[in-house]
Amino acid sequence: MYLTQLLDFDMSKRSYYASFWLWYLHDNPEYDPHATVEIANAKSDSVKFASLDTSKGIRWQQEKHGAVLAEDWEITRFPFDRQKLVIMVEDGQSDTNRIRFVADSKNSRIDPAATVPGWTIEGFELSAQDVTYNTSYGDPTLSEDSVYSRVVATITVKRQGIRLLCSLFVGFGVAFLLALLTFFLDFESMAGSRIGLCAAAVFAAVGNKYALDGYLPPASTFTLADVIVSTTFASILLAALAVVLMQLTHKRAPRFARIANLLLCLATFAGYVGVNGYAVASAA
Repeated sequence: MYLTQLLDFDMSKRSYYASFWLWYLHDNPEYDPHATVEIANAKSDSVKFASLDTSKGIRWQQEKHGAVLAEDWEITRFPFDRQKLVIMVEDGQSDTNRIRFVADSKNSRIDPAATVPGWTIEGFELSAQDVTYNTSYGDPTLSEDSVYSRVVATITVKRQGIRLLCSLFVGFGVAFLLALLTFFLDFESMAGSRIGLCAAAVFAAVGNKYALDGYLPPASTFTLADVIVSTTFASILLAALAVVLMQLTHKRAPRFARIANLLLCLATFAGYVGVNGYAVASAA
């Protein structure tokens, strides 16, 4: 395999695009990989420039693929994630009793011009393996499983996440600052303003979360994005609770109200910055 392009990384649709050359060397005139080989994890695949050369004493066949490939993105550390993209090449007709692939690792690589904006390509590996399917596909000569030969290309890419962190999560930072501002307003004369800032913070956080959900696929694990979202809403909730507490206590115990307000402010600031700072540092 010679990989020429990586494009259109789409995490919400769980896909990406790759173009690459495949070649086959064999001496079986009855075997035509152009007719039977498929990209097993492709959503769509187009093939062009298929050729056969027998002048070198062996059957040398080539073809170029342009495929949209399914990918289960790992987003736990997003936007500082490292992805292992795979391309699975498999014969869709013949099992290992007839065909067994051997990876041409020596001649397989990525074109140096195949850059992906916002990502760093860290590695490329091509390996052959046998894949077992838990069915006989109705073959009367098989008792249970079917075993097929597969070649897997693994492309390791690392996201350059600082800019994306700033652009995608800026709304949560604004929401946190709005919530933090409420602690500096007067308890009695500006109670309405404090509630208004809390409401504005909620709208900012919810709007940013909708934008983020449209960018990321669903995840079964707790991600860095979940940490930022959760701490933002927790900060807004603390600010709202502080407004209620101040209204209940500032007339009866003004000194206690001022101390409680200060402590809640410090706890909100330290908790948000500390938790998110640690989570971002660990992911990066």
